[in-house]
Amino acid sequence: MKSQLSDSTFAIGAVARLTGIPMDTLRIWERRYRAVVPQRSSQNRRFYSRDDVTRLLLIKQLVELGEPVGTVVHLEEGQLRNRLNAHAELQQSGNQVPGTVHRERYAATVMVFGEALPYQMRYWSTELEPLSLVGAYHLFNEFEQAVINHHPEILLLEFPALQAEAVSRIQGFMHIAPSQRVIVVYAFATRPMLERLRKLGVMALRAPVTPALVLEACQLPQHQSRPETDFGAHITDISPRRFSGKQLAMISGVSSRLVCECPQHLVDLVSRVAAFEQYTLDCELRTPKDASIHERLYRMTAHARATLESALFYLLESERIEIPDHEESEPVK
Repeated sequence: MKSQLSDSTFAIGAVARLTGIPMDTLRIWERRYRAVVPQRSSQNRRFYSRDDVTRLLLIKQLVELGEPVGTVVHLEEGQLRNRLNAHAELQQSGNQVPGTVHRERYAATVMVFGEALPYQMRYWSTELEPLSLVGAYHLFNEFEQAVINHHPEILLLEFPALQAEAVSRIQGFMHIAPSQRVIVVYAFATRPMLERLRKLGVMALRAPVTPALVLEACQLPQHQSRPETDFGAHITDISPRRFSGKQLAMISGVSSRLVCECPQHLVDLVSRVAAFEQYTLDCELRTPKDASIHERLYRMTAHARATLESALFYLLESERIEIPDHEESEPVK
């Protein structure tokens, strides 16, 4: 009889996305090394616990650092973490060349919480040189106390699944440390959760992240610490819609004296472009670069929509087809 699956289990596809380990590799590590032993559903599908995901992340990082998978896969979680710490310390000491004079420059202080991100930040040290990592924690209560004691400028938190409890914790930080910038790295999240973060002024980065992306997020000016998803509301050079959805539907039903069906085709084009114009405003944004790209898409799409509306207006006037009022309830004849 299969064991009952808990709410905190992940299917193999989700684990592959969370860890960056291909599904075939996950199956091989299970069969050959028994790296983790996932639960099985009644349909014999694999489901992994949070502890399984953490263990796989640790193994993957050690393999990427050159450790043979057959050597590390049998280690306990504590041993895996110790080996990662040893790698980070060796890399840090190897970067300190005796006799080298370094020019002084300001480094923003960063404190990290998470399962894998603290280790990644350590062996990305050379690529994150403008930042000063002052603490890395796996237990949230220790991280919270360290933030209160040391007041780092940037808080970097990792949550594989961004759920209501995690967002509530983040919101608590906004009261404890209102002056600090908070950046969250996540793998899975619902739109309402991301919207809550946006309103709190928290930047959300979807995993997997790169050193360059983390560095860019940490170095942004404070007033740019998050992209605005409602950027379209602040743009004033966009022509308002010339036809409502109701008007377009009514025009589409009008018979034209033209042999072709240009009015209907233009109505379809205007409707589709207007829908995409709105879509660019609702797209999920992770970085200010995303916001800049989508703002430009919004502008170009809005101008295309206005051009198509002018073409439709010209055609309706040329064909002497009456343009229905917004409040008109009957189709034009």
